[in-house]
Amino acid sequence: MISSSKNEHDTVGKSGAAPKIKFEDKQPKIEQKQEVPADTKDTDDKKKEEEAALNDDSMVFSERKNLDDYIIGKQIGQGAYAVVRVGLHKPSNRKIAMKIYKKYKLLDPNRRKSVKREIKLMEKMRNQHIVGLYEVIDTSKYVILIMEYVGGGSLHGYLKSHENRRLEESEAKRVFKQIVEGIRYCHNRCITHRDIKLENLLLDHDRNIKIIDFGFSTCIPNDRKVKIFCGTPSYMGPEIVNKTEYCGPPADIWALGVLLFTILSGCFPYRGSTDKELYDKISRAAYKLPQDVEEMLSPQAIELLASLF
Repeated sequence: MISSSKNEHDTVGKSGAAPKIKFEDKQPKIEQKQEVPADTKDTDDKKKEEEAALNDDSMVFSERKNLDDYIIGKQIGQGAYAVVRVGLHKPSNRKIAMKIYKKYKLLDPNRRKSVKREIKLMEKMRNQHIVGLYEVIDTSKYVILIMEYVGGGSLHGYLKSHENRRLEESEAKRVFKQIVEGIRYCHNRCITHRDIKLENLLLDHDRNIKIIDFGFSTCIPNDRKVKIFCGTPSYMGPEIVNKTEYCGPPADIWALGVLLFTILSGCFPYRGSTDKELYDKISRAAYKLPQDVEEMLSPQAIELLASLF
């Protein structure tokens, strides 16, 4: 999901120290338009069209139709098209996560296709650093992805709990290695994540990484170029912000560089008060480590960062 970059980046202070910043990726503000009341006939016709679409074969996501084995609990996450709730699988007494799509939000064929692709990709993957999909339940009003529950919070929240919102190099190395292992597993299967960011990386109770949210992911040959503008601005590569063709894996690798910089320094490598300023810095790979961070990092960490951008 494309997010506004405003208020997302702070500048480095005069001392050269890494600033304490907010990592929130805010949604763009959508201007609400005044609706003109439709007559009753138009309203009825629209309702019939929506009912026909909901009953269309393309709206079938799974043969499993009921939730008898599950208890639905509180909401723990929300996106533009789905909410995530904690749940309980009654037969095993196991806690699970339930990603719930309302079908009326999937009337657009492209959005529907995207959810089906997400399900298909997750069904293909079995890796210790990728959240598991157990099954999909398809009711008259909802599509529900029953997934592995990961209870340690996001990497975003974990950073916020640390002084200066950064990790020691030894811990950053362990965490980053797990993220890379998960993404390499995807790339080996020609799957590009396309939205790698702090919020899409969860920690289990042993502080091991689980990659989530494959809603933007694609499965195409790694050398095939695409021209799709998507992701979160701070993590986008030069080809994306310049709207030129690019291959999927390098875009993920650029995002991994942004991620590594952030967990080591507590700030984003590319910051701007406007999207234009941000995209210009990304295009030029104009980043600079805060002086106090650079003095603490090993030469190997600094070299790795340079190789990712």
